[in-house]
Amino acid sequence: MKRKVLGKGIEAIISNRSPETSEKILSDINIEDIYPNPFQPRKDFNPVKIKELANSIKEAGMIQPIVVYRKEDKYYLLVGERRWRAAQYLKWSTIPGLVKDLTIDEIMLGTLVENIQRENLNAIEIAEGIDLLMKKNDFNQESASEKLGMNRVTLTNYLRLLKLPEAIKKGIVTGDLSPGHARPLLSLNGQDDMMQAFLKILDQKLSVRQTEALVKAFYKTKSKLTRVEDPDQQKIENKLTRFFSTKVKLIYSKSGKGKIEIHFNKLDEFERIYKLIFKE
Repeated sequence: MKRKVLGKGIEAIISNRSPETSEKILSDINIEDIYPNPFQPRKDFNPVKIKELANSIKEAGMIQPIVVYRKEDKYYLLVGERRWRAAQYLKWSTIPGLVKDLTIDEIMLGTLVENIQRENLNAIEIAEGIDLLMKKNDFNQESASEKLGMNRVTLTNYLRLLKLPEAIKKGIVTGDLSPGHARPLLSLNGQDDMMQAFLKILDQKLSVRQTEALVKAFYKTKSKLTRVEDPDQQKIENKLTRFFSTKVKLIYSKSGKGKIEIHFNKLDEFERIYKLIFKE
């Protein structure tokens, strides 16, 4: 059976528009007049990669223009946000751009598909993009899957990830947890139980199959995962864990002395925690 192709990306939509319905104006656009695509599901742009791209553009020039659409004297990006950010890094005042006339529906659908096809999005960004597309167009899951050319079960699995606690969603975004690890957690009763299992996955570096086994046996062994003798301490740890999006352990004695342990697995995670503490 032939694989169903994921819907049309921005480039395909642009190329399929007739000259009568699509503006084609290549010009130098003021950087300060350009804004990110409000329907762009991708949230994170690696500053190191942007700097590398900027250095490449500085050497070779802007080989391919960005693509924008115009609304109320402002330009919104369709294609080329990394190039636009690199131009900002280079302190350019203008950037070559192609102005297109597209409908909002085409922009939303094309932007989401474009990113999925290029594998630029993590699972949470894809889920948020699908959710936004459905809400803005009043789509149900069936119509959304048809528009995107995506298997209905696959689409449903993405959307289920949005029910996870924020700390676990952040774990997927940062790559500390895969969607395959996260989905079994949704069968647990409540966010506190999900967080307890999540911390165990990180601590013991469990595989997806081990995670599935953990969830299956969770309520048989829950007494081993929680400190039932001190529920207040557990609540505080859970609250701190959600805030820092990583394991936090509270240790104290009857005299009142104690310490807080904030765990991290790599330098990038330490820098993120540092900025949270000092609000940088």
